[in-house]
Amino acid sequence: MRRFQPAVLALMLGAACAPARTASVSGSASLAIADDGIGRADPAVADDHTPAGDVPAGEAPAPEAVAPEVSDAPWVAVRSVDVERAGTGRRVTIALTRAPDGLREFLLGKPPRLVIDLEGPHAPDAQREARFPLTDGVVSRARVAAHEGRLRIVLDLGRSLRQHAVRADGATLIAELGDTSDPVAEAAPPEPAVEPVAYVASAAEPAPAPAAEPAPPPVVEAAPRRPLDPPPPPVADPPAPDPAPEVEPAPAPPLPPRRAAAPRPKEHHATPATGGTAGFNGERISLDFKDADIQNVLRVLADVSHLNIIATDDVKGKVTLHLVDVPWDQALDLVLRSNRLEMSRQGNVVRISTVARLKEEREALRAAQEAERELEPLRVKYVKVNYARADDALVDKVKGVLSERGSVTFDDRTNTIIVRDIPHGLQDAGELIQQLDTQSPQVLIEANIVEATEDFARGLGVQWGYRFNAGPQTGNPTGLNFPGTVGLGGSGLGSGSPTGGINGGAARPLPFLADFPIPGNFGSGFGANNGSALDLALGSLDGSQALTARLTALEEQGKGKVVSRPRVITMNNVAATIQSLTILRVKLPSTGTVINTGTGGAAGSASTATEKINTGITLVVTPQVSQDGFVLMSIYAKSSQPDFTHTVDNIPNEVSREANSNVLIKDGETVVLGGIYRNTSNDAESGLPYLRRIPALGWLFKRLLRSHHHEELLVFLTPKIVSAGAVQLPPAERLWEERRQGG
Repeated sequence: MRRFQPAVLALMLGAACAPARTASVSGSASLAIADDGIGRADPAVADDHTPAGDVPAGEAPAPEAVAPEVSDAPWVAVRSVDVERAGTGRRVTIALTRAPDGLREFLLGKPPRLVIDLEGPHAPDAQREARFPLTDGVVSRARVAAHEGRLRIVLDLGRSLRQHAVRADGATLIAELGDTSDPVAEAAPPEPAVEPVAYVASAAEPAPAPAAEPAPPPVVEAAPRRPLDPPPPPVADPPAPDPAPEVEPAPAPPLPPRRAAAPRPKEHHATPATGGTAGFNGERISLDFKDADIQNVLRVLADVSHLNIIATDDVKGKVTLHLVDVPWDQALDLVLRSNRLEMSRQGNVVRISTVARLKEEREALRAAQEAERELEPLRVKYVKVNYARADDALVDKVKGVLSERGSVTFDDRTNTIIVRDIPHGLQDAGELIQQLDTQSPQVLIEANIVEATEDFARGLGVQWGYRFNAGPQTGNPTGLNFPGTVGLGGSGLGSGSPTGGINGGAARPLPFLADFPIPGNFGSGFGANNGSALDLALGSLDGSQALTARLTALEEQGKGKVVSRPRVITMNNVAATIQSLTILRVKLPSTGTVINTGTGGAAGSASTATEKINTGITLVVTPQVSQDGFVLMSIYAKSSQPDFTHTVDNIPNEVSREANSNVLIKDGETVVLGGIYRNTSNDAESGLPYLRRIPALGWLFKRLLRSHHHEELLVFLTPKIVSAGAVQLPPAERLWEERRQGG
């Protein structure tokens, strides 16, 4: 069993208590606490402080408290109070009906008392004070009553205390009272004052208490009775009462610190504290030190953390701190930072020294390691690369992990990396190549490409001609010398139906006077000779007048759809290209070489060149597989076609539509690319000026053409991650059958 200084004893007793701890300071720098700990009189302890058995004359003794039975009642009550001798002090055991939710303890003076407040519900009749007489010279009696929502236990002491510790063990409270100022004890020569040490008391979580042995007969006689202090007034006691008891005129000096065996606290592990400081998860403690030696503080933290702490000889200084409910690792960090210290940990051993010393040691260790590496022999390692490519890019990555003496090269024929370095560098290079030389996932991309077209065209045209002759030949002379004959007819822009034969003359076509037919390149190529709705020819008997008319009305409507379903497999981060093209070869303008053969003569040769133009659909997809089953696809789609209506040197222009996109979808889902479309609408009206605007009659002098063309491209993409192994492609027979059904 370990032995500790009496000042450390109380700390050891409290180390196994609940995570929330309380620390008080005593010794040469003890703290003075007001009567109730907050500077006001305590109604629960402002009662008569006469020791047990000293009842004033004329008063009946207070009834002895009856211990309630243990039951399932939710309140906290005191069942019994026992006191026994423990070394030079006393151990008070208080049995409760249930474990308290928390506790708080403090000392009061004049007369000396130890107050313990228990958190938790208490019985309705707890407002009436219950007394437990004790036959002991140090603890005379215990009084229990409700106070400000807590159950307060007051231990009346015969003399003041220098050390105390209170802890909870389930439904049992154990108060260790040590190093009391005994007025009848043998005086000892004065010794230097003891350094202030933190004493830890328990709070909420119980810890098992050591088995109490029967107390031997008391060796020190009880202190003689002294006059009682008057009852305290209903105001606060002095803020800093003297911790030493009032004794007879010849008081004995305080006893020197004595060694006492303390039970080993229950071993526990640090657990994360709810609502704790970020980065610190140690057990919560409370510490209060004033000018304490840092070595003693580190011993306290070593006991709480269950770590082996070694401090070097240059760890010196004093520490003054007051920490309440903080993790022990945060408290250790604060102590080290405030004293410019640093720690290095190996397992459960922590070595603490100054920052400069540890820095020098690290630099010395680094220099020693570098010197050792300089003396190590160089070795050669051959690393076979399976999935990656042994090239300059991979070599540059390997160079980053080699030592200054290392070198690396590669053999592209065998796909091998050759590394020459010390063993540590060879190990790092091998691990790097192993991480990079992994099988890349493959992606099966299923594409459905739909090309939809819709056309509509409507045209209405008219052609008519008129001829008029007046003269002796036609039997309708003008009767004038000038003009003796008159002729009126078309200019010959077009010819209608022959009008001869109507009056027996030769049949010949009649030139049009208004020629507005539907053009041959309109729609799908309807011409003037196609789809004529009406062709009319009129003439006079004498052949002096003739009229021909032709009316054309055409309408066209069509829809088309082209569907292709290509499939392609590609590696991760490797582009896959799908194309559906029409290759056009156009003739370029002739080029030739001219050679001068002399005056007035030249000879040369000409050559003809062609150019290939690719039009159609191009789809480029680059997949990137993530670890969570998603595929990031970079998509480029292009649809193009030649425009023969606009040419340069008989070379058609190219009309294209492109789209770029980046899409993140899950494995097996489908993404649609739409909006790659083209709409062309034309409304054209041509005719004779002014005459075509005449209502109704204007249709004889004009034509009307209307057309609409719509093209749209839809792309459906479905990526599927192919697992390692054989790629599941459909057989050729199935593909051929699907093609026949779709065709």
